[in-house]
Amino acid sequence: MHEELTDAKTPEIVRRRVASLPSWFEVRTMDETRAPTFPVTLHRGERQAILLAEELGADVLLIDEQIGRTIALSRNLPLSGTLGVLEQADRTGFVSDFPQILQRLKASGFFITEALEQQLLERHRTRRGSS
Repeated sequence: MHEELTDAKTPEIVRRRVASLPSWFEVRTMDETRAPTFPVTLHRGERQAILLAEELGADVLLIDEQIGRTIALSRNLPLSGTLGVLEQADRTGFVSDFPQILQRLKASGFFITEALEQQLLERHRTRRGSS
């Protein structure tokens, strides 16, 4: 995953963030000898994330790619996506600028369909009691 996030094709804003990770953040290399059971269409970062979640017995796996989500569910891994984490943060009041965060996420290259974005914003407005 670290290699993907530092790749030249990755948006500059993401590469800058990865270049200055907090001291508590641990980058690990995964043993992919168990990975041959994965479809070839599953990217290396998702393979490694799934393997790490299994190795650690993770409470939740953060994964956005549909094929990765499907495989994680087939391996009984609890999962969430970036938008699920963001929505939970909005629900609990951890973030106060949900619409702006969505816009910054899109600006960083994260794909969100217009319909999903509208659903997220509507739920946000409902939580905030405004229309």
